[in-house]
Amino acid sequence: MQIDRHTISLGAAPLDYQVTGSASSGIPTVFLHPWFGCWQFWTSTMEAFAQRPCYAVDFYSPSAGDDWSSVATPAGLAEAVLAVLDAEQLDRVDLVGNSVGGIVAQVIASAAPQRVRRLVLVGTGASTAGTLPGFAAAVDRWTAGIRNGDEASRAAVEDTVGMLFSTRPPSADWETYIQAVLRTDPAYLGAVLGAARALDLTSRLPAITAPTLIVRGSVDCARTTEHVAVLESGIPNARAVEIPGAGHSPMVDHPAEFIRLIADHLETAG
Repeated sequence: MQIDRHTISLGAAPLDYQVTGSASSGIPTVFLHPWFGCWQFWTSTMEAFAQRPCYAVDFYSPSAGDDWSSVATPAGLAEAVLAVLDAEQLDRVDLVGNSVGGIVAQVIASAAPQRVRRLVLVGTGASTAGTLPGFAAAVDRWTAGIRNGDEASRAAVEDTVGMLFSTRPPSADWETYIQAVLRTDPAYLGAVLGAARALDLTSRLPAITAPTLIVRGSVDCARTTEHVAVLESGIPNARAVEIPGAGHSPMVDHPAEFIRLIADHLETAG
C-alpha cells in the first residue's frame, strides 16, 4: 500500500496527514486517532479500504510548529480537520474517530453536519466523565509529571499506550506507537488532553445528522457502556456494537472484526 504524506499550514503550526487510495474512486474516509495512539493505528483499516481515498490525520504534528496553542483543543483540531477537507476539496466524507479522535469527530459532525455522510465513533463518549479509574489514574500520573516539568519517560508512555489494547501488538508496530508519543511535545499532549477532559458534548449530539455506528471493545480500559448509551440516545440515527475481547482501540487488537463492522456501515448507500 502506498502512503503519501501531505502537509498544510495552520498559521504557525503544520498539520500532516497520510493519504492512500485514489482520489477519483470511492467515498473519501477520514480517520482520527486516539491520544497516546497515532495515525499508524489505522494502517490495516486503510489497507482494507484500498478502493477508497483514505486520509489519516496526524494530530501530533502541530506540536512541531512555532505556536500550537490555537490547535490544542478538540475545537481547534476539528478546525484543522476541516482545513484538510478544504485543501483536498472534499465536500462530504465518512468520518471515523477513536477516543479523543472520536471527540473531535463529534465536534465536526455536530458543527458541520453537511460535511459528514457516515460517522463511526470508537471507544469514545460525549464526555470523559466516568472514565474507568485505572486508565484515569494512569493519565493523571502522566499529566502530573508533565505539569511538574518531568520528561515523559519511555516507561510511563509504554504503561499508558499498553492500556489501549487487549493484546500487545507486534514489536515493530509497538515501537512505532511508542516513538510517535515520545517525539511529541508533552506540553502539547497535555494541553489537548486537558481540554478534551473538560468538554461535554452531550447537548450537541442531536445536531449530528450522519448515520452513526458506535463501537466499543468489551474490555475497553477507559470507556464504559454508559458512555455508549449517552451517544446512542443522543444521536438521532445511531446504533451501537460491542466487539468481544477488544480493547480501547479495536482497529489494532481486533482488526478483522473492526473492519467488517465499519465496512458494513460505511458501504451503505446514501
